[in-house]
Amino acid sequence: MLLKELTGLLHAFEDRLTVRTQIAAAVAALSVILVGLLAIGAAFVSYSNTASQVNIRLASVASTTAERLDRYMAVRQQEVRLFSELETLRTLWQNDPATLRKALNQLQHSFSDFAWIGFARSDGMVAAATGGLLEGVSVAARPWFKAGLSESTIGDVHEAQLLSSLLAQRADGDPYRFVDIAVPVRDSPGDVIGVLGGHLNWDWARSLIANAEDNDGNTDTRIAVTSRSGTVLVGQSPGTVKFSGSRLSDILASRSGAFVETAGATSMLTAFYVGKGHRDYQGLDWIVTASQPASVALAAAVRSAKTILITGAITGLAGVAFAFFIALRISRPIRAITIEADRIGRTSGPTMLPRHNGSVEVVQLTRALRSLLRRIGFAEEQTRVAEARATENAMQFKDDISKLRRLADTDFLTDLMNRRAFLAAADDAMAFSLRYRRSMAVLMIDIDHFKQINDRHGHAAGDGAIKHIASIIVGNIKATDRAARFGGEEFMVLLREVDEGDARIVADRIRCMIEQTAVGEGATRISATVSIGIALLADNDRDVQDIIERADQGLYQAKNDGRNRTVFEPARLTPGSQVA
Repeated sequence: MLLKELTGLLHAFEDRLTVRTQIAAAVAALSVILVGLLAIGAAFVSYSNTASQVNIRLASVASTTAERLDRYMAVRQQEVRLFSELETLRTLWQNDPATLRKALNQLQHSFSDFAWIGFARSDGMVAAATGGLLEGVSVAARPWFKAGLSESTIGDVHEAQLLSSLLAQRADGDPYRFVDIAVPVRDSPGDVIGVLGGHLNWDWARSLIANAEDNDGNTDTRIAVTSRSGTVLVGQSPGTVKFSGSRLSDILASRSGAFVETAGATSMLTAFYVGKGHRDYQGLDWIVTASQPASVALAAAVRSAKTILITGAITGLAGVAFAFFIALRISRPIRAITIEADRIGRTSGPTMLPRHNGSVEVVQLTRALRSLLRRIGFAEEQTRVAEARATENAMQFKDDISKLRRLADTDFLTDLMNRRAFLAAADDAMAFSLRYRRSMAVLMIDIDHFKQINDRHGHAAGDGAIKHIASIIVGNIKATDRAARFGGEEFMVLLREVDEGDARIVADRIRCMIEQTAVGEGATRISATVSIGIALLADNDRDVQDIIERADQGLYQAKNDGRNRTVFEPARLTPGSQVA
C-alpha cells in the first residue's frame, strides 16, 4: 500500500514537470554524480599515493640511520675486543700499569669518541685508565664490569656516575651520557684476569642524527632514537618516555612500520625501525623514528587534490549547462506540437499540424497526428454531406432523417449519446450555465482493466459489461442530465445544477453500484470497477474542452491512486484571472 502511494506521488510530481525539466535534471544529476565520483576518486588516489611515498621515504631514513648506528657500535666493540687480544699487551695487564696507561691513552687518541678507557683487574680495582681517571677505584659493582667478566658486552645509554665529577663540565650543562663496552681480558692460558672497559661519549650519536637530518633535503624531517624501554636517547626531550604500553610492545614486535602521531598541535607522519645489530654486535633494540609534519609531507597531495576537485566542480557545472541546452533542444519540437494540437477545434475552418522534426519519435508523432486530422476531416466532411442531403430531402424523407440523426447522435452498443452529440449538448449547457450563473459538472468514467475482461471472457462479454455499466449510469442521473459513450470503455456524464458535493455523491453512487453488481448469466459472472474523474464549470473556462480536460486529469489521478475511486480535479486560476 505504501509503495502504491509513493508511486502515485511520484507520478503526480512527474506530471507537473515538463519534458525539458526532466531531461535536464536527469542529465545534470548524472553529470554531477559521475564527475564528482571521478574527481573524489582521483583526489583520494593522489593523496593516498603521496602519503604512501612519504611513508616509504621516512621508513628508508629510519632504517638507514638505525643501520649506521648498529655498524658504528659493532666497529667500536670490535676495536675494544681486538685491543684486549693484542699479544704485545699480555705482559702489561698486571705488571706495568704506567705503560698500559700510555697504550690506553694512545687508543683513546685514535678513537676520540671514547670518553674513558680503563682496565680493571678481576677484583674490580681499576689498574690503569686514560688520564689516570678512576685508577685505584673499585668498579666491581658496575654492570659493565660484571657482564664483562664472562663475555663481550655493550650496555645501554646511561648518565655518567663515577666519572661525572672527574670530567670537565659540558658547555650546554647537560650531563655526560655513555654507552659502555666491556670485554674480558685473558692471560696466555685463557684465564680471565680482568675487564677492559670503554665509555663511548653519546655525543657521536647526536652528531650522526644531526648529519642525517641535514642530508635529507629541505623536508623538515626529524629523527629520534629511543631505547627499548621507550625513553628518548636522541631527539626532543631526551630522558622522557616517548613510547610505552601496547604502543611500545607493537613497535618491538613489528620491528618496522609507520603511524600518525600528534606533537603538540602538529600532526606528524612517523616511520620507525628497530635496530637489528651488525655482525657480532647483537644490538640494543634502539628504536629509530623519522617524522615529518603532515602539513609539509602532504602539501603537494593536498594541492593536487584541490586542483582535481576544483576541475571536477567546473566540469560538473559545464555538464549542467550542457544538460539544459540539450533538454531545450530535445523538448522544443514536442512543445511546438503540443501548442499546435491545443489549437485544434478552437479555430474555425480546417486545421492541419505543420511538420516537425528533431527525432524519430517526433517525426512519427507528427505523421500520426496529421493522419488523424485527415481522417477526422474526412469524417466531418461525410457528415456534412449527409446532413446536406438530409436537409434537401427533409420533407420527403422525414422519417429517414430522424433515424439518421438518431444514429449519428447515438452509440450503437449502449444507446447513449456519442461523442459528437454529447459535445454539442455540453456546449449548449455551458453557455446556459454561464449566462444564468448556474452550476454544472462533468464526470469522466473509465472501466478498470477492461482489456483483461476481453482477454479472459471474450469481446462479447466485454460488450455486455459496457451495456450493463451504461444502464447503471443512466439509472443514476436525472432526466435533464446527459450520458455518452466516448469510445471503447470510456463514458462521459453531464450533470446540471450540481455543486462539488452533489457531483461526488452521484459519482460514488455510480461507482459503488457497478462494483457491487456482476454482469453475465450462469457460471460466467464478471465483476468490474470504474475510475471516475470529476470537474466543475469555472468562470475562466474557455469552452467545454477545458472542463473535460480537468475531468480527464482527475480520472488519470484516480488510475494512478489505485483505480476504483473518484477524484475531483479543481480549476486552477490562470495568471489573467488572478489579476482580475
